[in-house]
Amino acid sequence: MRPYLLKLVCLAVVCCFALPGWAEKLVIYHTSDIHGFYFPRPDKSNRLFGGFAVLENVLRSEKEPFVLLDSGDFSSGNKEANDSNGLYSVELMNAAGKSGRNVLGRGYAALTIGNHDSDFGAEILGSTLSSFNGDVLAANMHGLPMKNKTVLPFRVYTWNGRRIAVIGYALAGPGMAGEMEIRALDKAAWEQLLSEVYAQKPDAVVLLAHDSIADARKASQILSTLVPALTPNRKIDVFLGGHAHVRNMERRLGENGPLFVESGAMLEGTTRVELDFNDQTGALENVSARYIRLDLETWGEEPATAARLADIENTSLRQAYAFVPQALPKYPRGADAEADLPKMLADEMFDWLSAREKVDFTIFQIPAIRKDVAPGVLTGRDLVELLPYTEYVATFAIPGKKLKQAVRETIRREKERGDYSIFAYSKNVYVEYKYRPGKKNPVKITKFLVNGKKLSNRKIYRAGAISHIPDGYFEGAPFKGYARPNKKVYRDQCSSGLLFSVVNALPGDTPAEKRLLAPADVRMPRQSR
Repeated sequence: MRPYLLKLVCLAVVCCFALPGWAEKLVIYHTSDIHGFYFPRPDKSNRLFGGFAVLENVLRSEKEPFVLLDSGDFSSGNKEANDSNGLYSVELMNAAGKSGRNVLGRGYAALTIGNHDSDFGAEILGSTLSSFNGDVLAANMHGLPMKNKTVLPFRVYTWNGRRIAVIGYALAGPGMAGEMEIRALDKAAWEQLLSEVYAQKPDAVVLLAHDSIADARKASQILSTLVPALTPNRKIDVFLGGHAHVRNMERRLGENGPLFVESGAMLEGTTRVELDFNDQTGALENVSARYIRLDLETWGEEPATAARLADIENTSLRQAYAFVPQALPKYPRGADAEADLPKMLADEMFDWLSAREKVDFTIFQIPAIRKDVAPGVLTGRDLVELLPYTEYVATFAIPGKKLKQAVRETIRREKERGDYSIFAYSKNVYVEYKYRPGKKNPVKITKFLVNGKKLSNRKIYRAGAISHIPDGYFEGAPFKGYARPNKKVYRDQCSSGLLFSVVNALPGDTPAEKRLLAPADVRMPRQSR
């Protein structure tokens, strides 16, 4: 052998023995709150972005070993997801990331459960997730009926030579029923769980949760009990969250605390989280993250995935339904504290329910609306994306005193919006109020009429709403607390059905003639201080 070749061989042998058998980096691609948004769609500048085919091209461009993780709310949402009970979501997640750099070869490694994943009920969720090739992780969940697999509190994976522990944390939703149960973990439960995780000597610990630290509306359900359980020898390196539909990357608990990552929603983008390990000791040295917007012009669409999406798409949703002369903002503007589209939906709900039982009034919540209604042609796809979840209509009883309290508590004030009600009320409700900054109870109701009559504190009213409102979930919290709500759920009508009915009932014979306009009446005027 020639001398220079011998030197190269010797150098290669030395390097093989000097370096450990693992790579320096591992990449996690994180998504959350996909909600069945499988396809590209236009942004405000009419530039297409989002969807699985664009994501696939991003993943196939990755040079480092990677895995895919999702923080829940993958199933219920857009039309195709709802019609398949979330099965299309599972199919696309199983096929995602087909690459030699994907540690699994293809597919998501794990997911946790979001509050909307139970929209179809426990049995359907269990059946859907039985087809998921990855793990279902949720340390606080019990009783989900799946075939040939169980929900795991955590799992320690060996990914490219590194031992990575992933803990799951689910969030309860209105569809939870039967034996399926989700409970918060207290400090002692977190300590026990982390002790079990660290007994397996992981190189890094990831918390995969349907929970947000950046949600301006509601505090994290995890941090208050998790943080007291953390120690230098029992810590979380990465917190992958969701639920609030925000993008967030920060170190809330100091330089040595976990990196908190939230990746937005509706598959508009993904976050690339990079774990850097010391190539000599194997210790985790740094965690960094970068959000990647799934811009179609930048990344293009992977052809095989795009073809499958074309098969899945409900093309009838391309149909035009109406014309919108002026934008209908999600949040109210002007003298009325109620937003326009929720007003229309509250009215439609009132009319629909009145044909079935006697109701005194109905309400509809702003948070259910996903975006402003833009001027121009309104298609079926626009309609299903405005109200993407399967949320059924229900009626319930509420005392007048409790109703007045709830109305007061659901008027908010924000710097950019002023004060507004997160609920719209049907046209037979009229409320005047004052907003008094600095007061313990800043909202004072000065006039409250139902069907033209003064609200009676002692009367039991029959109200209509989306079914999770009287149960007190999320924005419905102020309505919870009456011991005898006598709730009745109508499973033949949901929020998106109401919206289609509103548009179909518009005067005119053609979509161009049908004009979606804001209601002219004022239902919740604010009075001067």
